[in-house]
This record gives sequence, C-alpha cells and structure tokens, in this order.
Amino acid sequence: MRIVHFSDIHIGRWPSGTSFLFDKRVLGLTNYFLRRRLGFQSALLAPAVSTIRALNPDWMVCTGDITTVGSPEEFQAVRDALAPLMADGLGQRLILVPGNHDVYVRNRACRAALEDCFAGCNASRWTLAELPQRVQASHLSLWVVDECCCTNWLLSSGRVSAVTAGQLEDWLEAPRVAGEKRILIGHFPLRDPAGVPLGWRRRLVGADRLAAALRDGRLDVSLCGHEHRPFVRREPSGSMEVCAGALLVWGKINVLDYCEASGRLTQTWVDVPWGAFPAPALPLPAPS
Repeated sequence: MRIVHFSDIHIGRWPSGTSFLFDKRVLGLTNYFLRRRLGFQSALLAPAVSTIRALNPDWMVCTGDITTVGSPEEFQAVRDALAPLMADGLGQRLILVPGNHDVYVRNRACRAALEDCFAGCNASRWTLAELPQRVQASHLSLWVVDECCCTNWLLSSGRVSAVTAGQLEDWLEAPRVAGEKRILIGHFPLRDPAGVPLGWRRRLVGADRLAAALRDGRLDVSLCGHEHRPFVRREPSGSMEVCAGALLVWGKINVLDYCEASGRLTQTWVDVPWGAFPAPALPLPAPS
C-alpha cells in the first residue's frame, strides 16, 4: 500500500473584479507577486504531477494551500493543473484537505469555488461540512480533517473544532484492528521539527491532544503541510509527523509505503526532476 503526499503549491492568479481590494486578498496578492512567487517554480508543477502518477500510488494526499488567496481563478487553475491526477480513474484515490490560504476570506464567490474544488478533487465523496471523515484502506485508517477557518489579516492559524476533536477522540479510543495504522491528514503540523508548538500566529489551536496521541503512539502518522520546508519528526513511540513542505519550492514528494507482511510503514522522499532549475540544498532525514 503506497501513499504519495504533496502540499502547498500556492497557485496564484490575479482575481477578476475589484472585491479583492477590500479584504485580506489584497495583502496576500501583494506579498505573492512582490516576494513569494519568486521562490516558487511554477514550471515544476507539471513534472511533479507526472512524477506522482509514475509512483503508482494507492492513495494521493494533498494537505492544502493549493491557492494563494482562495479566489475562483486560482481554484480553476488548480483543477486544470491536477487534472492528470483525476484522469483514468485515479481521482478515486485523491484526498485533498484545504489549507489556510484556501479558506482566506468569507467572500461568497471564493467560498463557492473552494467547495466546488474540494468536491471535485475528492471525487464528490464529501462536502467540507462533512469532515472529519475516516477512510479505511486495508490496514490503514486515514483520518481526514478540516482545520482551517477565516482569520484576521495578521493570522495564518487554524483550529480543531469541538466537533472534530470529539470525533477524533472517539476514533483514538476505539480498539485497534490487528495491524491497523492510524494516519491523520490535515494542513497544520501538530508540532515543529523540534517538537515545539508553532508560534501563535501560525499554530493549530487545539492540537495538544493530537500531539499527545502521536507522542504516545495512539496515532501513527500525521501528514501535513503549512510549513514550507519539508521535515520528518519521529517520536520515541515510533510515530512520525511528515510535513511535505512547499512542492514548488523544494521539489519534494513524500512517499509512505505500508508492508502488510511486516506491518511496517516506511517513509522516503522523492525528488521532482528539476530540469533547468537549480535544486535547493536541503538537509533531510535519511529514509526510514
């Protein structure tokens, strides 16, 4: 069983109309076009999608921030770019959760585009309001959560709602099936690479119980994005958190392989072919 995980592609497009001038999008777009996009290699996206297909995944997981400011033009560009991952029946294997940039503003058109893109990329299995969901894939239990909400102009944080926390607690307390591995799929890291909560502007509020569950081994893997530098953090229990980082900055794809015979999960990084672009030097943990 193979899970291929990527995150934070941050596609940026200039919105139509003028409504963006009166909400948080104007700040995000200014930051993107003057600074952030210079570090994102958009030409990496097509070879990244080809690489993901070539890895022959049983499941593909995208942990959000697919857009820059969550405008309809960006969501359409995302669907066009990810179309090869939904062709030939592959779309039934794709799981997408939103990131804070995808839930950027309360604008009706933006929210409708988010809902439509979420449904389309998840093969219409659920609406956003129906998360969290649990997907059983052989011995893997995939727990799909929405941690994102609109915030003020200074914040890029998320929240585990009371409903989500209660559902996750029920799942954590349920007896395990023999050989079961429990994998959380959300946008925000529970902790940073050193095991410390993220700063108040960027952290996941309500993450402490999930972080404790990962630490004591009741949760086996947390798959996330948000932090643009990829990392793997391992707990003494053997559990791990894997942040895929910004795909179009570091060109890294996270691959999890589960062996039913041994019951082991192994993690490796796969590099997207950079072509004419210089690959950044990035120290990463050795494959497990």
